[in-house]
Amino acid sequence: MKKSTGIFIGKKTGELFLTLVIVTMISFVLMQFSPIDAATAYARRNAFAITPDTINSLREKMGLNDSLPVQYFNWVADSVHLDFGTSYVNGRDVFTEVTNAFGITASIVLISAVLQAIGILLVGCICYGMRRNWLGSVLNFICIAGISIPAFFFAGTFIDIFAVRFQWMSVAGNTGFMRYFPAALCLSIGGIAFFGQLLAGNINKGMTEDSAVYSRCRGLTEKRILLFHALPGAVYGLLPNFMQMLGLCMAGSMIVERIFSLPGLGYLIVDSVLFRDSPMIHATILYLAFSLVIFNILSDIIKRILQGGAVNSEVKG
Repeated sequence: MKKSTGIFIGKKTGELFLTLVIVTMISFVLMQFSPIDAATAYARRNAFAITPDTINSLREKMGLNDSLPVQYFNWVADSVHLDFGTSYVNGRDVFTEVTNAFGITASIVLISAVLQAIGILLVGCICYGMRRNWLGSVLNFICIAGISIPAFFFAGTFIDIFAVRFQWMSVAGNTGFMRYFPAALCLSIGGIAFFGQLLAGNINKGMTEDSAVYSRCRGLTEKRILLFHALPGAVYGLLPNFMQMLGLCMAGSMIVERIFSLPGLGYLIVDSVLFRDSPMIHATILYLAFSLVIFNILSDIIKRILQGGAVNSEVKG
């Protein structure tokens, strides 16, 4: 292993742990500013007599009477062993609940990534091919609208049109691929619109570079230059940002999951906050922060590989 590679891995590992520590510490601090006490909320849900003695007993049982640093370090010590406690709402194991929810969100994001990859290629190539006529302007306007309109609006519109008015499909009770497809589709529209335009711009730039001019001098057709030179280079240039965007999709799926009644990570976060379920809140935030950092690290790795490939090409040239 090269020294520079070892330093890079060490740096990214340090960033991962530092980010998780900071995010979880902020989570614990913000919980202290909540006007709703977790013990009081628990007593109300379970029809306990809300007296000072009852609340104090519940706080002692939940460990809420400890100082904030003690609460945090106890939670970290348990988290190392994947013990996030039990939910204040249903009494279930938090690790199991969050892991199952994370799998649902990951499935939605994975399907969304495939849809976005296909859509970006199609929209980018069409935008480039129509860049000089009025259809290109119309498509650019549609892309701007797709970027501006939030995913939850598409989700509500999808249900209204396809499930309510025409009844072409059901958005509840589905299994397998169709369980996640509607949410993934609505989540992918913004990314397709945004990166489709960027891809068209990158293709246009690649078709005017010296390498493209040299290829034309060699007698290669415009189609071949586009498919084997400009398009691959344009796609490579978008990969790092695309990986970062997938991390944002993990966080952005929250409202879409709620609309489609999918018990994913975002759905679980909303319910946990509403019910003041502290163990679930801390665990879901940890999972979400871990996902965002991992996608950012993958983005940096791809960028490093591409930069290394560019340097090697220059040296060979």
